[in-house]
Amino acid sequence: MFSVANIKRSFREYCLTHKYPYRLLAGWFHRNTNRALREARRRGIDGNRAVFSSYNMRAYNDNPYYICEALRAMRPGTELVWLFKDVAEARARFDIPEDVRCVGWGTPEGIDALGRARVIVDNWQKYDWLRLGRQQIYLFSPHHDRSFKHGLFTRKDRLYNRAVEAYATMATTGSDFNRRFLRKAYHFKGPFIDVGLPRNDILVRGDPADAARIRERLGVEDGARLLLYAPTFRDADTRRGAQQAVPLDLGHILDVLELTTGARWLCLYRAHYLSLGLALDGAGDGRLVDVTCYPEMAELLRVADALISDYSCCAGDFLLRGKPIWLYVADVDDYAAHSRALCVNPLDTPYWCARTPEALDALIRRTTPEAAAANCREVLDFYGAHETGNAAVAAAAYICSKLDMN
Repeated sequence: MFSVANIKRSFREYCLTHKYPYRLLAGWFHRNTNRALREARRRGIDGNRAVFSSYNMRAYNDNPYYICEALRAMRPGTELVWLFKDVAEARARFDIPEDVRCVGWGTPEGIDALGRARVIVDNWQKYDWLRLGRQQIYLFSPHHDRSFKHGLFTRKDRLYNRAVEAYATMATTGSDFNRRFLRKAYHFKGPFIDVGLPRNDILVRGDPADAARIRERLGVEDGARLLLYAPTFRDADTRRGAQQAVPLDLGHILDVLELTTGARWLCLYRAHYLSLGLALDGAGDGRLVDVTCYPEMAELLRVADALISDYSCCAGDFLLRGKPIWLYVADVDDYAAHSRALCVNPLDTPYWCARTPEALDALIRRTTPEAAAANCREVLDFYGAHETGNAAVAAAAYICSKLDMN
């Protein structure tokens, strides 16, 4: 079927099998982009400008969002710029303040914003063609901590991306594990803001007002407990352009939870942003709520009373809540062989894991609040976690120390 998406997919497949045309086009693009960035820098670095992007310029969320908000409060005069692949789509999807300037990546305005920024913040590695100036500061705030998957230099397909290795001047982290991971997977050589991930501050603080605001925004009924189902994506589904199959009967799981706890439960389900959605069987008697388009994952984790995931790093964040986490890993061998190699196998951790629906039912039935809290502490100790709830403020303070109003 004719579509822009199919054309892009065909072009990528062609480039993978015909390396010379890909290298020719990529080289031309890299040279011209860096020439434009150099010309922008010649006009002078703007000492009051900070440029942000999230998930490869797809979103206005995650760690960069919380850092940006802390910087807005701490230093109101700062020029805040966000890069997007599609500005109109971003404005429509996200609630972006008027004092935040949104620019399209690849446009003259976007090149100028990036090329002349004093500080650059993102949660996704920069491309290897990006060349930053000596006066520019690059704060890397990765979108993962306590991860299961390999990254960049440790992946099977060897993504030779050297921007983090070459240019990042500071990185945020929330565990001993992630410090080692960034050194190995990204070849990061700089220092750390070692007080947690900014997006996790809301989980550490545990403010009831935050939970009430988020539940109202979701429109979920008062008194209902919330199960969050959030699997990561599968490469095979993405390549085929198909929705991701859900291997569990979520309605049945809600029945088990209600029978075990005596409370009413709803299931919030969220597809990974790289997947094409989740293919659910059945409607769950109106108890299933699609939150895939909800802009901020940390807020969903803040209101969830339990989590079912697989190899997603959201499990490592939800540990901070001290609530039940069940990992359904029936395809762990296939996933490691055909999707993403695992640097940590969930079965080798203290996480509660199930490989069959029956085993998951048994886990749920014997879970108590005390046991869940103890399990979360055990897994956090396994990773050497040290989240403080002040990560966004610490990152913003670092940026303020690098900016110059004059």
